[in-house]
Amino acid sequence: MGGGSLRPSDQRSRLTLIAWGLASLLFLFTVENIWIDPWLRHRFHKLPSLVPEALSGSWFLALMVGGVALALLVMCQIFLTQDRSASVWMKVGTGSAVLVVLLLSAQWVRMTSGWPSLIRLRSTGTNHTVKLKWRASSSQVAGYNVYRSTTPAGNYVRINSSPVPGTTFTDNTVEDGLTYYYVTRAVDALGRESVNSNEASAAMP
Repeated sequence: MGGGSLRPSDQRSRLTLIAWGLASLLFLFTVENIWIDPWLRHRFHKLPSLVPEALSGSWFLALMVGGVALALLVMCQIFLTQDRSASVWMKVGTGSAVLVVLLLSAQWVRMTSGWPSLIRLRSTGTNHTVKLKWRASSSQVAGYNVYRSTTPAGNYVRINSSPVPGTTFTDNTVEDGLTYYYVTRAVDALGRESVNSNEASAAMP
């Protein structure tokens, strides 16, 4: 009589479908965040960014959801590897997809966490200046752009006329009584920018 259990071939097909579905979603998410979004913002400056702000609540939520999806993806790959009836091409294909997504996810964390141009030091002088220093990007870049705002987490305006070749910058156009918020973006040889670094602030006396 009709049992409700799945046959091994049905289970394998379902695992493969889940694995490729998760891999596709994570691939599209990371590619959009790493390459498509910065390119769109470079071409159309008024478009809002869809990349979560570095180390914000939405960033950690995306990290958590992505981490769970990655864990499920790896589990599906392990089950498929242990299935002796699965073809070699199925195992190799799914394993390659898992590896690509793992590498892209690591790149997403590196780029969106602010590590490419992390501001490490800020100090305020007595002559209305703010000195910024950040860690160099691990990628090959042509320089860095420095952005400033008087409100946190948005409305940044670039304050350097050309890409800064080093990892320091001095802002000489600050005023008394205001708090300034800074982010940097790495720039490649084609003028494409990375996502924002983490935000640094400096309060004028």
